[in-house]
Amino acid sequence: MRDGYLSETRIHKPPNPSGAKSPVIVLLYGGGFVTGDCRQLGGFARVATRLFNATVVNLSYRLAPANPFPAAPNDVWDGLKWVAGNAQTLGGDTSVGFILGGVSAGGNLAAVTAQKTVDGTDVLTPPLTGLWLCIPVIAEEDAVPTQYRDLFFAREQNAEAPILGAAAFARIRAAYAPQAKSPDYSPFNSAAPHKGMPPTFLQVAGKDFLRDDGMVYERALREHGVETRLEVYPGAPHGHIAFRGENIKSSIKARVDIFKGLAWLLKVSVAEGDIRTELSREF
Repeated sequence: MRDGYLSETRIHKPPNPSGAKSPVIVLLYGGGFVTGDCRQLGGFARVATRLFNATVVNLSYRLAPANPFPAAPNDVWDGLKWVAGNAQTLGGDTSVGFILGGVSAGGNLAAVTAQKTVDGTDVLTPPLTGLWLCIPVIAEEDAVPTQYRDLFFAREQNAEAPILGAAAFARIRAAYAPQAKSPDYSPFNSAAPHKGMPPTFLQVAGKDFLRDDGMVYERALREHGVETRLEVYPGAPHGHIAFRGENIKSSIKARVDIFKGLAWLLKVSVAEGDIRTELSREF
């Protein structure tokens, strides 16, 4: 990292390299900026290596409150630049795909980092080719453009939602201590938001306090000419992709959809049966 801190990174390589080029996928875990580590998305990383012959890098970032904002976005930016500069050494080939993705807080960090690569804030070489955002934190209400404010009501509607509600989010925000108007906290705060962003796949949960973060962001991207794909899971709470059990159909579908969405970003096809088979080995 820029201050000399050594950040843990987990690199997942294809178990049976085919000789074909290996796209690079970078994943960022969730946990409200205060918990989580780079092992959290290990199962998803391993499935991606097998389905797409991908090289998957699970980055770490320092956590609040010991390391409040902007430690996390700085760490992610530094880590992503390292991956970009070392992709070939890792066995990856960004010419066939360079995707950044994240869940919840990781989705926030993925979004602000991707925005930084296209608005002139900094340069990433090679550029990202796709973005995956699952149940992301995107913006405070004040940062949402006026034309979308009427669509941004989930934080009131789902204030008492399970897993993440208004009280829990307030504690998280207090620990993270972001600068509300900073582009490192919301892509809406960029001087030139949205235009030029890579194709973006978003997943949103209907009973989530953060539902409209993802819904409004998808619309803003789409209206700025960005290719988007959106999946919504009615009645599902925040974090439901981690729920296990054969009767939790929305969670099973969401996990399958992750890999359908990644296939869309990579411009490849993959059979749903193959996705389910590989997921069954991990979940």
